[in-house]
Amino acid sequence: MSDTLRYILLAAAIITAIWILRKIRRLKVKLEDAIFWIVFALFLAVLGIFPELTYWATGTLGLMSPANLIFLVVIFLLIEKVFTLSMVVSMLEEKVTTLSAELALRTHASGTDVLSTRSSQEDGPSSQEDGPQDETIPNTETGESL
Repeated sequence: MSDTLRYILLAAAIITAIWILRKIRRLKVKLEDAIFWIVFALFLAVLGIFPELTYWATGTLGLMSPANLIFLVVIFLLIEKVFTLSMVVSMLEEKVTTLSAELALRTHASGTDVLSTRSSQEDGPSSQEDGPQDETIPNTETGESL
């Protein structure tokens, strides 16, 4: 394995670890996903630090070069991650379908339209009767009023 490939693996491991740790700190990544990416970064670091492991695995599997083994393993891991995310998306689509059907049945049974009920509740009293009002819009990101 060339020194260039080793440096690329180490750089990728460090960048991945820093990126995922920043996302964890900001609570933007679920724990399961964070564990996957941390293990992925550690795997890249081990391959970069100990190239003998890569040579041994390449010889054992009968591959032509250590770079081929690294590409094969990384592609396999990423395909597995895409498959897992695809399953999660399928489950969420099923939940959305079920919830929309349940909402449609409830609104049909009660005889009210959810959207018109929601908009009439948000409008509140007519502004013509009460005169002009100074309405503030809450900023959901900072909690301040605009």
